[in-house]
Amino acid sequence: MNREVALVVGNGTSRKYVDLRMLVSSLGDERPVIYGCNAIYREFHPTYDLPDYVVAIDDGAIAEIESSDFPSSRVIIPTEDERWEPEEMHGDGLRPRSNAGMCAMVEAIRRGAKTLLCIGFDSFLQDAQQSVSNLFDGTNNYGPETRASVYDNPNRVRFMAWFARKNREVDFIFVYPDGMNAVPIGQPNTYQVTYEELTELA
Repeated sequence: MNREVALVVGNGTSRKYVDLRMLVSSLGDERPVIYGCNAIYREFHPTYDLPDYVVAIDDGAIAEIESSDFPSSRVIIPTEDERWEPEEMHGDGLRPRSNAGMCAMVEAIRRGAKTLLCIGFDSFLQDAQQSVSNLFDGTNNYGPETRASVYDNPNRVRFMAWFARKNREVDFIFVYPDGMNAVPIGQPNTYQVTYEELTELA
């Protein structure tokens, strides 16, 4: 495993077009460390060969994971403070809730990653309906109270831009199917590629 490269997996439906096991295999023997979010562990029951870590910040998702047979040593639960966007970014005391994808980026960098390959981060996509999609929508712990709003997307882009500036030594590569276009993050260390381009880079 190449610990300087992380594959951070959000749950936007853009990732339904790729088989995660096949993608990881295509990246070679020195594959990245895989960080998934929330209910992704369901997809790999009962072997749990992937992901290497699951990051969760919502109480319902945390309780579900902890009551499952997913290995507890591979569960990352950020502190309560880290589940909110940094005070340093806002400065006005009003801190929006963060999301598991951004928290997974934090954990990957904390563990030495210098390149983050990010898939399923649909909140950055230009298409409004696609941007709030979630593979687990309507299932346990994914009801209306957790559903993303398109009105949150501009702030998520601002948060990502701030985060990229704070981590200039890290490359953030967002991977989407061909034909899906993201809003530019506007930082020199952020990129967009297709799944085909990603495998060519490996």
